[in-house]
Amino acid sequence: MAIKNSGSSLAFSEIETEFGSNGSRSLGDYRIKQSVGSLSDLPLDDGIPKENTDTIKFSDFYGKRLNVVVDCHSGGEETRIVAKNDKWNNNQLTIIGGFRGVKEEGSKIIINVNKKICSDKSSTNNCALRTGTWNATSVVQVDVGSSGSILGSGGDGGRGANGIDSSGQAGFTGTSGLGIEVNNVTVNVASGGVIRAGFGGGGGGGGDRQVDKGEDRRASGGGGGGGAGCPPGAGGQRGTTGALGSDGSAGTETTGGGGGTRGNNENQAYGGFGGSGGQADGDAGAGTNAENSGGAGGASGAAIRRTSGFTVNIDSASQSRCEGSITATGTS
Repeated sequence: MAIKNSGSSLAFSEIETEFGSNGSRSLGDYRIKQSVGSLSDLPLDDGIPKENTDTIKFSDFYGKRLNVVVDCHSGGEETRIVAKNDKWNNNQLTIIGGFRGVKEEGSKIIINVNKKICSDKSSTNNCALRTGTWNATSVVQVDVGSSGSILGSGGDGGRGANGIDSSGQAGFTGTSGLGIEVNNVTVNVASGGVIRAGFGGGGGGGGDRQVDKGEDRRASGGGGGGGAGCPPGAGGQRGTTGALGSDGSAGTETTGGGGGTRGNNENQAYGGFGGSGGQADGDAGAGTNAENSGGAGGASGAAIRRTSGFTVNIDSASQSRCEGSITATGTS
Protein backbone atom coordinates (compact mmCIF):
# COMPACT_ATOMS: atom_id res chain seq x y z
CA MET A 1 0.00 0.00 0.00
CA ALA A 2 0.97 3.66 -0.28
CA ILE A 3 2.31 5.42 2.79
CA LYS A 4 -0.46 6.62 5.09
CA ASN A 5 -1.77 10.16 4.86
CA SER A 6 -0.89 12.78 7.48
CA GLY A 7 -2.50 12.55 10.91
CA SER A 8 -0.06 10.47 12.91
CA SER A 9 3.73 10.37 13.18
CA LEU A 10 5.61 8.62 10.39
CA ALA A 11 8.34 6.07 11.14
CA PHE A 12 11.39 5.73 8.92
CA SER A 13 10.58 2.04 8.61
CA GLU A 14 7.28 2.94 6.90
CA ILE A 15 9.21 4.86 4.24
CA GLU A 16 11.54 1.88 3.79
CA THR A 17 8.60 -0.50 3.43
CA GLU A 18 7.24 1.53 0.51
CA PHE A 19 10.43 2.64 -1.25
CA GLY A 20 13.08 0.21 0.03
CA SER A 21 16.22 0.92 2.03
CA ASN A 22 18.77 3.35 0.60
CA GLY A 23 21.60 1.63 2.46
CA SER A 24 22.68 4.54 4.63
CA ARG A 25 19.18 4.86 6.12
CA SER A 26 19.38 8.57 5.35
CA LEU A 27 16.30 10.60 4.51
CA GLY A 28 18.48 12.80 2.30
CA ASP A 29 19.44 9.85 0.08
CA TYR A 30 15.83 9.65 -1.06
CA ARG A 31 16.39 12.92 -2.93
CA ILE A 32 16.75 11.47 -6.41
CA LYS A 33 15.93 12.49 -9.96
CA GLN A 34 15.82 9.82 -12.60
CA SER A 35 15.12 9.89 -16.33
CA VAL A 36 13.36 6.95 -17.97
CA GLY A 37 12.12 6.81 -21.55
CA SER A 38 10.59 10.21 -22.36
CA LEU A 39 10.28 11.13 -18.66
CA SER A 40 12.97 13.43 -17.28
CA ASP A 41 14.14 14.09 -13.73
CA LEU A 42 11.51 12.03 -11.97
CA PRO A 43 11.51 12.30 -8.16
CA LEU A 44 10.86 9.29 -5.96
CA ASP A 45 7.20 10.43 -6.14
CA ASP A 46 5.56 13.76 -6.91
CA GLY A 47 6.22 16.21 -4.09
CA ILE A 48 9.29 14.48 -2.65
CA PRO A 49 12.29 16.82 -3.02
CA LYS A 50 14.78 15.72 -5.67
CA GLU A 51 17.60 18.28 -5.57
CA ASN A 52 20.46 17.82 -3.12
CA THR A 53 20.03 21.44 -2.08
CA ASP A 54 16.35 20.92 -1.20
CA THR A 55 15.27 20.44 2.38
CA ILE A 56 13.65 17.03 2.87
CA LYS A 57 11.51 16.06 5.86
CA PHE A 58 9.29 13.21 7.02
CA SER A 59 6.11 15.07 6.15
CA ASP A 60 7.15 15.03 2.46
CA PHE A 61 6.41 11.29 2.42
CA TYR A 62 2.81 11.26 3.62
CA GLY A 63 0.56 9.66 0.99
CA LYS A 64 3.45 8.83 -1.36
CA ARG A 65 3.77 5.73 -3.51
CA LEU A 66 6.44 3.66 -5.17
CA ASN A 67 6.67 4.74 -8.83
CA VAL A 68 7.21 2.08 -11.50
CA VAL A 69 7.63 2.95 -15.19
CA VAL A 70 6.38 0.30 -17.64
CA ASP A 71 8.55 0.16 -20.75
CA CYS A 72 6.47 0.88 -23.83
CA HIS A 73 9.20 3.26 -25.00
CA SER A 74 12.24 1.21 -26.01
CA GLY A 75 12.82 -0.85 -29.14
CA GLY A 76 11.04 -0.68 -32.47
CA GLU A 77 7.43 -0.38 -33.57
CA GLU A 78 4.99 -2.84 -32.00
CA THR A 79 1.46 -4.05 -32.67
CA ARG A 80 -1.38 -4.80 -30.22
CA ILE A 81 0.34 -4.52 -26.84
CA VAL A 82 -1.17 -5.06 -23.38
CA ALA A 83 1.03 -3.13 -20.92
CA LYS A 84 0.28 -5.40 -17.96
CA ASN A 85 0.62 -8.74 -19.73
CA ASP A 86 3.33 -8.04 -22.29
CA LYS A 87 5.55 -5.62 -20.40
CA TRP A 88 4.99 -5.71 -16.62
CA ASN A 89 4.70 -9.50 -16.47
CA ASN A 90 7.95 -9.78 -18.42
CA ASN A 91 9.79 -7.39 -16.09
CA GLN A 92 10.12 -4.69 -18.74
CA LEU A 93 9.95 -1.87 -16.21
CA THR A 94 12.00 0.54 -14.12
CA ILE A 95 11.54 1.07 -10.38
CA ILE A 96 12.20 4.72 -9.61
CA GLY A 97 14.99 4.96 -7.06
CA GLY A 98 15.90 1.32 -7.45
CA PHE A 99 15.90 0.79 -3.68
CA ARG A 100 13.57 -2.23 -3.67
CA GLY A 101 12.00 -4.92 -5.84
CA VAL A 102 8.88 -4.52 -7.92
CA LYS A 103 5.55 -4.02 -6.14
CA GLU A 104 2.16 -3.61 -7.81
CA GLU A 105 -0.13 -3.12 -4.81
CA GLY A 106 -0.47 0.57 -3.92
CA SER A 107 2.15 1.69 -6.47
CA LYS A 108 1.92 4.37 -9.14
CA ILE A 109 2.16 2.58 -12.49
CA ILE A 110 3.41 4.86 -15.29
CA ILE A 111 2.97 3.38 -18.76
CA ASN A 112 5.44 5.36 -20.85
CA VAL A 113 5.02 5.30 -24.63
CA ASN A 114 7.68 6.90 -26.80
CA LYS A 115 7.51 4.92 -30.04
CA LYS A 116 4.89 3.82 -32.55
CA ILE A 117 2.35 1.22 -31.48
CA CYS A 118 -0.22 0.10 -34.07
CA SER A 119 -3.49 -1.82 -34.07
CA ASP A 120 -4.95 -4.34 -36.54
CA LYS A 121 -8.06 -4.51 -38.70
CA SER A 122 -10.11 -7.28 -37.12
CA SER A 123 -12.53 -5.34 -34.86
CA THR A 124 -13.47 -1.70 -34.14
CA ASN A 125 -12.86 -2.33 -30.42
CA ASN A 126 -9.33 -3.61 -31.06
CA CYS A 127 -6.76 -1.20 -29.63
CA ALA A 128 -3.10 -0.68 -30.40
CA LEU A 129 -2.25 -0.44 -26.69
CA ARG A 130 -4.36 -1.59 -23.76
CA THR A 131 -3.53 -0.87 -20.14
CA GLY A 132 -4.57 -4.30 -18.92
CA THR A 133 -6.09 -4.69 -15.46
CA TRP A 134 -4.27 -3.75 -12.27
CA ASN A 135 -4.58 -4.08 -8.51
CA ALA A 136 -7.42 -1.85 -7.28
CA THR A 137 -5.05 -0.01 -4.91
CA SER A 138 -2.66 1.00 -7.71
CA VAL A 139 -2.72 4.37 -9.47
CA VAL A 140 -2.24 4.08 -13.25
CA GLN A 141 -1.27 6.75 -15.74
CA VAL A 142 -0.30 6.68 -19.42
CA ASP A 143 2.38 9.14 -20.53
CA VAL A 144 2.89 9.51 -24.29
CA GLY A 145 6.18 11.20 -25.10
CA SER A 146 7.06 13.51 -27.97
CA SER A 147 8.06 10.52 -30.13
CA GLY A 148 5.11 8.38 -29.06
CA SER A 149 2.14 7.45 -31.25
CA ILE A 150 -0.70 5.07 -30.47
CA LEU A 151 -2.57 4.41 -33.70
CA GLY A 152 -5.69 2.57 -34.77
CA SER A 153 -5.72 0.83 -38.15
CA GLY A 154 -7.54 2.11 -41.22
CA GLY A 155 -10.52 0.27 -42.66
CA ASP A 156 -10.31 -1.20 -46.15
CA GLY A 157 -12.31 0.34 -48.96
CA GLY A 158 -15.49 -1.35 -50.17
CA ARG A 159 -15.68 -3.20 -53.48
CA GLY A 160 -17.34 -1.44 -56.36
CA ALA A 161 -20.62 -2.93 -57.57
CA ASN A 162 -20.98 -4.82 -60.81
CA GLY A 163 -23.59 -3.59 -63.23
CA ILE A 164 -26.09 -6.19 -62.04
CA ASP A 165 -25.29 -6.01 -58.34
CA SER A 166 -27.70 -4.40 -55.92
CA SER A 167 -25.19 -1.93 -54.50
CA GLY A 168 -21.55 -1.14 -53.85
CA GLN A 169 -19.98 -2.69 -50.76
CA ALA A 170 -19.74 -0.58 -47.63
CA GLY A 171 -16.31 0.51 -46.47
CA PHE A 172 -14.82 -1.34 -43.52
CA THR A 173 -14.44 0.20 -40.07
CA GLY A 174 -11.25 1.59 -38.57
CA THR A 175 -9.94 0.34 -35.24
CA SER A 176 -8.73 2.18 -32.15
CA GLY A 177 -5.69 3.58 -30.38
CA LEU A 178 -5.59 3.37 -26.56
CA GLY A 179 -7.76 1.03 -24.51
CA ILE A 180 -8.30 1.88 -20.82
CA GLU A 181 -9.16 -1.14 -18.65
CA VAL A 182 -8.70 0.33 -15.16
CA ASN A 183 -10.67 3.11 -13.49
CA ASN A 184 -9.42 6.67 -12.89
CA VAL A 185 -6.50 6.51 -15.31
CA THR A 186 -4.72 9.76 -16.16
CA VAL A 187 -3.54 10.20 -19.75
CA ASN A 188 -0.82 12.74 -20.62
CA VAL A 189 0.24 13.38 -24.23
CA ALA A 190 3.33 15.54 -24.74
CA SER A 191 3.70 17.94 -27.66
CA GLY A 192 4.66 15.86 -30.71
CA GLY A 193 2.94 12.75 -29.36
CA VAL A 194 -0.43 11.53 -30.64
CA ILE A 195 -3.20 9.07 -29.92
CA ARG A 196 -5.19 8.58 -33.12
CA ALA A 197 -8.17 6.55 -34.23
CA GLY A 198 -8.09 4.43 -37.34
CA PHE A 199 -10.50 5.80 -39.94
CA GLY A 200 -13.05 3.99 -42.08
CA GLY A 201 -12.68 2.91 -45.69
CA GLY A 202 -14.70 4.54 -48.45
CA GLY A 203 -17.76 2.81 -49.87
CA GLY A 204 -17.70 1.16 -53.29
CA GLY A 205 -19.50 2.88 -56.14
CA GLY A 206 -22.85 1.59 -57.41
CA GLY A 207 -23.27 -0.29 -60.70
CA ASP A 208 -25.38 0.56 -63.72
CA ARG A 209 -27.08 -1.23 -66.60
CA GLN A 210 -28.77 0.22 -69.68
CA VAL A 211 -30.70 -1.89 -72.20
CA ASP A 212 -32.14 -0.75 -75.55
CA LYS A 213 -32.37 -1.97 -79.18
CA GLY A 214 -30.64 -5.22 -78.44
CA GLU A 215 -27.85 -3.56 -76.46
CA ASP A 216 -27.12 -4.56 -72.87
CA ARG A 217 -24.63 -2.04 -71.51
CA ARG A 218 -23.22 -2.48 -68.06
CA ALA A 219 -20.84 -0.36 -66.02
CA SER A 220 -19.25 -1.10 -62.70
CA GLY A 221 -18.49 1.09 -59.71
CA GLY A 222 -15.09 2.18 -58.53
CA GLY A 223 -13.54 0.78 -55.36
CA GLY A 224 -13.53 2.77 -52.13
CA GLY A 225 -10.34 4.35 -50.79
CA GLY A 226 -8.61 2.88 -47.75
CA GLY A 227 -8.85 4.71 -44.43
CA ALA A 228 -5.92 6.36 -42.67
CA GLY A 229 -4.26 4.38 -39.90
CA CYS A 230 -1.49 2.02 -38.90
CA PRO A 231 -1.67 -0.19 -40.79
CA PRO A 232 -3.64 1.86 -43.33
CA GLY A 233 -6.68 0.51 -45.14
CA ALA A 234 -6.27 -1.11 -48.53
CA GLY A 235 -8.13 0.29 -51.51
CA GLY A 236 -11.32 -1.55 -52.51
CA GLN A 237 -11.47 -3.45 -55.78
CA ARG A 238 -13.42 -2.08 -58.70
CA GLY A 239 -16.48 -3.92 -59.98
CA THR A 240 -15.84 -6.44 -62.73
CA THR A 241 -18.81 -6.32 -65.11
CA GLY A 242 -19.04 -4.31 -68.32
CA ALA A 243 -17.16 -1.03 -68.50
CA LEU A 244 -14.67 -0.96 -65.67
CA GLY A 245 -13.69 1.83 -63.36
CA SER A 246 -10.62 1.65 -61.15
CA ASP A 247 -9.65 0.31 -57.76
CA GLY A 248 -9.60 2.66 -54.82
CA SER A 249 -6.19 3.70 -53.56
CA ALA A 250 -4.74 2.66 -50.20
CA GLY A 251 -4.62 5.07 -47.30
CA THR A 252 -1.48 6.12 -45.48
CA GLU A 253 -0.85 6.54 -41.78
CA THR A 254 -2.39 10.02 -41.84
CA THR A 255 -4.42 10.33 -45.07
CA GLY A 256 -7.32 8.44 -46.58
CA GLY A 257 -6.99 6.95 -50.05
CA GLY A 258 -8.94 8.25 -53.01
CA GLY A 259 -11.99 6.46 -54.35
CA GLY A 260 -11.75 4.72 -57.71
CA THR A 261 -13.20 6.13 -60.92
CA ARG A 262 -16.50 4.83 -62.32
CA GLY A 263 -17.01 2.71 -65.38
CA ASN A 264 -18.46 4.46 -68.47
CA ASN A 265 -20.07 2.29 -71.13
CA GLU A 266 -20.52 4.38 -74.31
CA ASN A 267 -21.93 7.28 -72.31
CA GLN A 268 -25.06 5.19 -71.74
CA ALA A 269 -24.32 3.28 -68.54
CA TYR A 270 -22.31 4.89 -65.76
CA GLY A 271 -21.08 3.26 -62.58
CA GLY A 272 -20.64 5.20 -59.36
CA PHE A 273 -17.39 6.64 -58.04
CA GLY A 274 -15.81 5.00 -55.02
CA GLY A 275 -15.86 7.02 -51.81
CA SER A 276 -12.68 8.43 -50.32
CA GLY A 277 -11.15 6.86 -47.23
CA GLY A 278 -11.52 8.64 -43.89
CA GLN A 279 -8.87 10.68 -42.10
CA ALA A 280 -8.68 13.00 -39.11
CA ASP A 281 -10.34 15.95 -40.85
CA GLY A 282 -13.09 14.00 -42.60
CA ASP A 283 -15.16 10.83 -42.36
CA ALA A 284 -15.03 8.13 -45.00
CA GLY A 285 -17.12 8.91 -48.06
CA ALA A 286 -19.93 6.81 -49.48
CA GLY A 287 -19.70 5.47 -53.00
CA THR A 288 -21.90 7.43 -55.39
CA ASN A 289 -25.12 5.99 -56.65
CA ALA A 290 -25.81 4.79 -60.17
CA GLU A 291 -28.80 2.61 -61.04
CA ASN A 292 -27.75 0.72 -57.93
CA SER A 293 -26.67 2.50 -54.77
CA GLY A 294 -23.15 3.10 -53.62
CA GLY A 295 -21.85 1.57 -50.39
CA ALA A 296 -21.72 3.56 -47.16
CA GLY A 297 -18.44 4.86 -45.81
CA GLY A 298 -16.94 2.82 -42.99
CA ALA A 299 -17.07 4.09 -39.41
CA SER A 300 -13.98 5.34 -37.59
CA GLY A 301 -12.48 3.71 -34.53
CA ALA A 302 -11.65 5.81 -31.46
CA ALA A 303 -8.53 7.51 -30.18
CA ILE A 304 -9.32 6.27 -26.64
CA ARG A 305 -11.73 3.55 -25.58
CA ARG A 306 -12.55 2.56 -22.03
CA THR A 307 -14.35 -0.09 -20.06
CA SER A 308 -17.90 1.16 -19.61
CA GLY A 309 -18.30 3.24 -16.45
CA PHE A 310 -14.59 4.01 -16.03
CA THR A 311 -13.25 7.54 -15.68
CA VAL A 312 -10.33 8.79 -17.76
CA ASN A 313 -8.61 12.01 -16.67
CA ILE A 314 -7.10 13.97 -19.56
CA ASP A 315 -6.33 17.68 -19.64
CA SER A 316 -7.20 19.99 -22.51
CA ALA A 317 -3.68 20.06 -23.97
CA SER A 318 -3.56 16.28 -24.10
CA GLN A 319 -7.09 16.13 -25.55
CA SER A 320 -5.92 18.32 -28.43
CA ARG A 321 -3.34 15.62 -29.27
CA CYS A 322 -6.00 12.92 -29.54
CA GLU A 323 -7.53 12.52 -32.99
CA GLY A 324 -10.88 10.76 -32.79
CA SER A 325 -13.34 10.01 -29.99
CA ILE A 326 -12.02 9.83 -26.42
CA THR A 327 -15.30 8.60 -24.87
CA ALA A 328 -15.97 5.32 -26.71
CA THR A 329 -16.55 2.21 -24.60
CA GLY A 330 -15.51 -1.40 -25.00
CA THR A 331 -11.96 -2.64 -25.57
CA SER A 332 -10.41 -5.72 -27.07
